[in-house]
Amino acid sequence: MLFNLEVDEGNRIVGYVVPDSFSESPSLRITDGQKDLLVLPCQVERSALVAAGRHATGRCGFIIDETILSGLSQLEGLELYDEETNILIYRRRPSSQVTHKRIFRLETHLFPLWRLDDGIGRHFQYFHKGIERHGRETATQVFTLVNSTSLYCSGRLIFKAYDNYINETFKCIALLRDPYLELAERLLTLKHIRKFGDELLGKRDMMAYGAAISFAETIENDEKVLRRAFATMPKTAVGNFANPLTRQLAARTADEPPSMGAVATALDTLASFAIVGLRERQDVFLDGLAHFLGTNADSLPETPEFATTGELAEGLERLPEAELLIEQDLEIYHHVKSAVENVLGEFGAAGISSI
Repeated sequence: MLFNLEVDEGNRIVGYVVPDSFSESPSLRITDGQKDLLVLPCQVERSALVAAGRHATGRCGFIIDETILSGLSQLEGLELYDEETNILIYRRRPSSQVTHKRIFRLETHLFPLWRLDDGIGRHFQYFHKGIERHGRETATQVFTLVNSTSLYCSGRLIFKAYDNYINETFKCIALLRDPYLELAERLLTLKHIRKFGDELLGKRDMMAYGAAISFAETIENDEKVLRRAFATMPKTAVGNFANPLTRQLAARTADEPPSMGAVATALDTLASFAIVGLRERQDVFLDGLAHFLGTNADSLPETPEFATTGELAEGLERLPEAELLIEQDLEIYHHVKSAVENVLGEFGAAGISSI
């Protein structure tokens, strides 16, 4: 899906929404930030979309003025959503109340840190979490919203597939986690994922993780069960579990296996980030992030660890097969953890805004 907000003159708003469907015209759900106001079909024709072969009729544009929405110029909390996907297209916020930065948080967890995103996102005019859920076109569109100077988004993306868009105008942040804990949580998440439907991962990931889901459903926190399962893990599942952090930071595609120099490439990528933190030292990460945003760390929520995750991680640490599966992620984590500890040792928590 493509979209953009081209003009907001207070009493007149102009933009477009191009749906994934080639022939259907989209509709906007318009709210005041608290309640729905109306649903507006996008019927303004954009001939360029037809010429480019992107839409059959080009009826994807919209113009909102006082004749459509009385008191439009006074609606400081106005929000526009695509009705079908519920993707935020645009929202108003008083300029004095938002952070004027463009920030991307690389999601390195399979179970997303959306509670953290919600805490951060309220400081920005435009906000979108989990942008990987809607495909490459929509993710790219979020990065190319050039008219927005206050923008926060997050996503479990292959970073280098988007770095041409990201590096231009975005500051990047990431919160890393002990790879054994992350592997444990991935297994537990996938083991129970069918209970969530596609709300947690989205339809694309539910298909991509099919083999891994079937494998995770056989897992029990029992040493014999774990050893037998990892010794016979299907090759189709290995790709979903093997060094996911390294792939995110060093690969160009999701199915590209990490190369011999992938760890160095991954560390170079992280070195370009504004803030890199550790889940085990969230206090430090949140202090640095709050300083970066110009807000109070108390307004940013921590993410708790669950006892079952830690217990399973302890069992995985005793498996040579598990170590081989995430050996590059372990190396990356070791380097980042050492860097964080060195900065803490030298400067304390106040010096950890970046590594």
